[in-house]
Amino acid sequence: MANEITAALVGKVREKTGQRLMDSKNALVETQSEASKGEEAWIAAAEDWLRKKGLDRGGKQADKAATEGLLGYKATNEAITVVEMTSNTDFVANNPEFRKMLDEIVALAYDQKVDSGEKLSALSLNGTAVSEIVKALAGKIGENITIKRVVRAEGNFGYYIHHNNKEGAIVELDGVTGEKATAIGKDISMHVVFAKPQCLKREEVNPESVARETAVITDRLKTDPKNAKKPEEILKKIAEGQLNKFYGEVVLPDQGYYKDGAKNVATVVKEQGASIKHFVRFQVGVI
Repeated sequence: MANEITAALVGKVREKTGQRLMDSKNALVETQSEASKGEEAWIAAAEDWLRKKGLDRGGKQADKAATEGLLGYKATNEAITVVEMTSNTDFVANNPEFRKMLDEIVALAYDQKVDSGEKLSALSLNGTAVSEIVKALAGKIGENITIKRVVRAEGNFGYYIHHNNKEGAIVELDGVTGEKATAIGKDISMHVVFAKPQCLKREEVNPESVARETAVITDRLKTDPKNAKKPEEILKKIAEGQLNKFYGEVVLPDQGYYKDGAKNVATVVKEQGASIKHFVRFQVGVI
């Protein structure tokens, strides 16, 4: 019968909402008047009933901070897709169901060439929206699970994902192709994970941060007795040198190369006939 509450129907409500079987069944009982409109409408009504009763576990988990998780990725010679999926605890991030879902979502994101969490969430996986699949698992496990970021790179790039799948980087290059681009990109990606640069160019650094650093340097020089008799031009050069050190901490090409501090990254890359076009750094739950 069209309005019969079967185990299969209860299972569908449970899968979609992440709620207990008894609550899922109760929701169908309370909304049985919607059965004549079809199974899909009935399930939707049951889901709404659970929400009104405050029993929609998947939705409630969204209020909790998700600071753990994993990076899932798929890479070929042509492209790479990285999906950062977060959870409340590391225990859940290592749950087999979490990992399985992440693998399936990564494969879908790669095949569909999506480059954002919003686009990925709107896609359908096995007939169900990715957003609903994530929500259902969140309710079932009892934690906030979120697709935080999706990044795709094509062409000449290299990458590095740390063995714990919590940190990584992608570096896109100009001037080199093929295996050379892959090797250089991987090496600089490892540097990115190690040194944690914030920008590719000095112009991209927050102007307020530069102004604050400049003010600190200037005040320090003025109050240092050793600099009292030095000409203004010399003090200016000293200030510029100290500001360069600041840039060397946050701007990738200006950073000391992690394998050889005597050279900066810009020099190392240039020596190999390449230049850095773009980079992305991943650190689960942080950026």
